[in-house]
Amino acid sequence: MIHTMIDIETAAKTAKAAIASIGAVLFDPHGDWIGDAFHMHVDLESCTRQWGMEIDPSTFIWWLGQSEAARKSFVDGQQRAASLTETLSAFSRFLPQDVTPWCNGASFDFAILANAYHAIKKPRPWDFRKERCLRTLKGLNAGLNIERKGIHHNALDDARYQARLVQHIIQFNPDMD
Repeated sequence: MIHTMIDIETAAKTAKAAIASIGAVLFDPHGDWIGDAFHMHVDLESCTRQWGMEIDPSTFIWWLGQSEAARKSFVDGQQRAASLTETLSAFSRFLPQDVTPWCNGASFDFAILANAYHAIKKPRPWDFRKERCLRTLKGLNAGLNIERKGIHHNALDDARYQARLVQHIIQFNPDMD
């Protein structure tokens, strides 16, 4: 069974948040394999004007407080961003059939992605019953961590880190499924 770790960067904190980027990696939670990656930036104007998604000023203030590398990734990404429809269509094509998706917060990433797919009238490319949450796994395994690499709040770098963290935690709990 193929798993994917998904991370999104957004311009708000609600389920209707405009998506700035989507990053994902295929991975084996029970091994050390991390495979193909997906990373696309989403045009925020496409999200808001065409699909009614939200931008929250407090989130932009939060972005201003992030590292220079994270801010640069966000801004540079908007200069080469694709529409929400193009990005979600490409993301659906990237994901294998019968995938088990993970994210760092099921009430955030999955809710926003579900809303976005609903807005463009396309089905989510995974079965919601297979959704997995790293935040829960971390909460049950306090103290297990790994060195972080890449840019914090870059969707692809975060997805890679989170996949590696799942692998690390499961190594210490080999009976997990």
